[in-house]
Amino acid sequence: MSMESQMRIGLIGPAEDATAELREAAEFLLGDAEVDQAIYLGQDETLRKMSREWARDLAQGDGRDFLSRAVKVATDGDPDAIEAFLEADQQIRRISRLRTLPPAPARAVEMIGDRIVLVVHDKKVLDEEDIANAAVIVYGQAKEAMLKQFGPRYFFTPGPLSGGRVGMLELDDEGRIVALTFEPSGMPVWREVLQGRGAKLTVAR
Repeated sequence: MSMESQMRIGLIGPAEDATAELREAAEFLLGDAEVDQAIYLGQDETLRKMSREWARDLAQGDGRDFLSRAVKVATDGDPDAIEAFLEADQQIRRISRLRTLPPAPARAVEMIGDRIVLVVHDKKVLDEEDIANAAVIVYGQAKEAMLKQFGPRYFFTPGPLSGGRVGMLELDDEGRIVALTFEPSGMPVWREVLQGRGAKLTVAR
């Protein structure tokens, strides 16, 4: 749970052991999309497996700690090697912004601006008291990406990663929450400002 206010939250649906596709989605959200954190909405071990593989690839199989590798590159490396090392270190630091959900029936509570975002794998575990103060309920167990409004709050899911979508919530310049979906490669699909019953869906392509 993070009660620190954020500007941008990435959302990745269950990947069902598709580590390559999960890495592509994570690289987009943590890189080009510049999310404060990316939350994996599955309940399996795919994110942990992918994160370990990604970090190992970036370290190029070198088991030494960061300081030892930094000294080696600084003393023996050419400018290209130093630049590559710094880029890899930046990528490794990005991995630390990946999050998993707590085991059910627990849920994650996030803040975007001054609004509460409730995040779960299966929305069926929630009751009225759970959602009473939430502006957005994000969930992972779904067949496809979906955004629905019920009264003053929204339910949002990017759907399973196999559906070819990832999601994002961000705060726009006017302080409104915006829900977006993208292809894992970064191609925008749709965008909607969460501002009431009259909100309109904007297709981005």
